[in-house]
Amino acid sequence: MKNTISLAVLLVGALAQAEAGFKLGFVDLQKTLQTVEAGKTAKAALEKEVTAKRTGLEKQQQQLQKEAEEFEKKAGLMNEGAKTQKQQELQKKFSELQKLAAESQMELQKRERELTKPIIDEIRAVVESLGKEKSMTLVLEKNEGAVLYAQSGEDITEAVIERFNTKSKSKKK
Repeated sequence: MKNTISLAVLLVGALAQAEAGFKLGFVDLQKTLQTVEAGKTAKAALEKEVTAKRTGLEKQQQQLQKEAEEFEKKAGLMNEGAKTQKQQELQKKFSELQKLAAESQMELQKRERELTKPIIDEIRAVVESLGKEKSMTLVLEKNEGAVLYAQSGEDITEAVIERFNTKSKSKKK
């Protein structure tokens, strides 16, 4: 909320100076992240990890399902004590599987942040550089919900992608 108010105040002040050379630009950070080579590489690495975790969890779920089906078949032949014990055992395994799935989800989210943060930081540096070069007063993230209205500005997403990829290629050499 505080950021929204600050941004609104900044925009009102900047728009009031529009005649004094105010220049507004937009960047779609998500598109940029998904389009630059480093972002594609990070996404591919994350997809491999997601697939591996999903496969492992699905195998455990299938094994637990099979165990539950076997229990259902044998339940009629079991005494009440054995039945209760097996039900509790299955419930515990189910709870452990749910906990493992939640932990895996949190690990993947953390891993995604680890992979994308350096790329986003570099993209922001490119945005700052382009903003200065193009004498922009303000560059906003295109999909951020905080801005309700802004006069059309220059979308520099493609230029950011191109500059990022060029910069990355020159680093590799």
